[in-house]
Amino acid sequence: MTTTGQERPVSTRTSRIAIAAATTALALATAATTANAAPAPAPAAANCVVDVDSGSKQCYGTFREAVAASTQGRIADAPLSAKHIDRKLAERLKASPGPAGAQAVQLGVIYADSNYGGSALVLTGGSGCQSGNGRDAQLNLDGIWNNSVSSLTTLSCWLELWDAPDTSGIHQEYQQSTSYVGDAMNDRASSVALL
Repeated sequence: MTTTGQERPVSTRTSRIAIAAATTALALATAATTANAAPAPAPAAANCVVDVDSGSKQCYGTFREAVAASTQGRIADAPLSAKHIDRKLAERLKASPGPAGAQAVQLGVIYADSNYGGSALVLTGGSGCQSGNGRDAQLNLDGIWNNSVSSLTTLSCWLELWDAPDTSGIHQEYQQSTSYVGDAMNDRASSVALL
């Protein structure tokens, strides 16, 4: 086959076109595979209530359901997400639950994410706390709560996070709601004391 100065052999042009077509097909196949293998959506945040006296725990689809259960229906209009606890709702949660022993008192809320986000664990108990006047209750954190606390809301109690079970190890006390527990305790708490 003869070629002039700028012409190339037909076979070279055909080979380049075939290579380009194969590369494009491979890229499209890879993109389709990647799109089909997209990660599964993150699971919905858990909204749980734990009785610090008995250790019993129940989880719900929304924070509103968790609050309604923990207050035995006294508060049925809480927000869907625990991130939206405002001062008015906090005061309602701290309010007297009615006759003694009729229902649990809301003691505090701990969150898996900073800024009161992610999964929420409502801490309840048979009586409130004396706020700094000694330890009123303690609880080991298990499952998704162990080593995952990043923020908290104090209600009837001050909360003290500990980095080991049975309230041992390094600890930090919180007397008010805290949007970030700090680098020393973030994602390290294994137990909580209620003061």
